Amino acid sequence: MSANYFWPTLAAPLLNGIALLLALGFRRNRAFMILAIMTCAALGLAGFGSALLAERGIEAFRMFAPCLLLAAAVMPERRLLAKRNLLLLGLLALAIVLTLSAPAHVWPGLRDAFPLGWLPWRSGSVAAGIVFAAALVCVLRWAVLRSPMEAALALMLLFVAIALLPMTRKAGASEFLAISGALAIAAILFASYRMAFVDGLAGLPNRRALDEELARLSGNFALAMVDVDHFKKFNDQHGHAAGDRALKAVADQLRTTRGANAYRYGGEEFCLLFTGLRVAQASDTCEDLRQRIAAMRVPIRVGVGRKDAQAGKRKDSGAVKITVSIGLAERADDLRVPSEVLKAADKALYAAKAKGRNRVISR
Repeated sequence: MSANYFWPTLAAPLLNGIALLLALGFRRNRAFMILAIMTCAALGLAGFGSALLAERGIEAFRMFAPCLLLAAAVMPERRLLAKRNLLLLGLLALAIVLTLSAPAHVWPGLRDAFPLGWLPWRSGSVAAGIVFAAALVCVLRWAVLRSPMEAALALMLLFVAIALLPMTRKAGASEFLAISGALAIAAILFASYRMAFVDGLAGLPNRRALDEELARLSGNFALAMVDVDHFKKFNDQHGHAAGDRALKAVADQLRTTRGANAYRYGGEEFCLLFTGLRVAQASDTCEDLRQRIAAMRVPIRVGVGRKDAQAGKRKDSGAVKITVSIGLAERADDLRVPSEVLKAADKALYAAKAKGRNRVISR
């Protein structure tokens, strides 16, 4: 076996196997199902430990992997041992058994039947078309959910589809599977990072990310605590869906604030971190932010409160105004530690609330 062929055939099952373990560890169950199929396909192409597998590898890849990948792509995210997942794993096990155990006189019949042998096209073209359809499913999921993992799955399946094309040689197929495995590793690690450090609703870095950033701070900086006024009342009156829209709208405004990094602190509270700015400069920026938020209107269902929303009642559309209170503090001789600056900003926030809300108070 030449080096040019050996390395992709070794890398493909290794990278996909690592991605498989990561998906299992981080409970990315749809990704796990797809990677289980891809890892078996990579092993089949490599033919490790079996002369029969080495002979049938590319044929088995084109016969069984496409429909299994499409089924895994279509299935919703469920717990790993859900019935649908177990059924798919059973079908994968059956494909492995057929590949390793089907008699020589039976194999040609299976090869002619899968995938969709009644179509008048070469098996590689049909197989690639099925996996392209699976990639399209993931693209549609990404368009709805905006999940980076779905975008990564779509790209992975695109490379698998290219590997299945009739003109792709066995070594080339292993190379494309190796690329897919590397993409899967990067995607799972990135998705897990987002889960740990990015707030899912607001799309902003969360409190854990803020704590780590504060631990690295030096020099001049200012912190602003931002709180949505009367948010509990807003939720009770207009429902949690409207409350979520309000928080997203506020987060969008914070995200575009110049000279500051925005964080979701928790609940209806956010935090702005200004590095290298004095309070006077940061105060002007916060005042501009307060005015922009006060000028917004959040779409709601008029007359829909919590009980109405839970009952599924729909009313005419409307829009309401929201405001925020902001407390601001900067690092100073008596506030050297970031946690002390944060507490000072929080006290300034409470002072802004006590003075009537919808205002900026600097420490």
